[in-house]
Amino acid sequence: MDFTWIVPLLSLGTLLAVVVFALVSKVAIEERIDDTTIPRSTLAKDGPQGGVWFLLPPDRRRRYVPDVEPVLE
Repeated sequence: MDFTWIVPLLSLGTLLAVVVFALVSKVAIEERIDDTTIPRSTLAKDGPQGGVWFLLPPDRRRRYVPDVEPVLE
């Protein structure tokens, strides 16, 4: 019996699973970006501290004060 068809079938199945996972993750991330209750990263350029704050000179550092309450689950 010849099983040479199984390798292309498995590779296409894996490719399909990766694409579906990527699309689901993309939708979840886009919903999370629009949510204002989620605190922003302190390392992000648009975060509350404007990037990696400890690399800034001491006169340009701001104290981090969160503007939203953390979500506890």
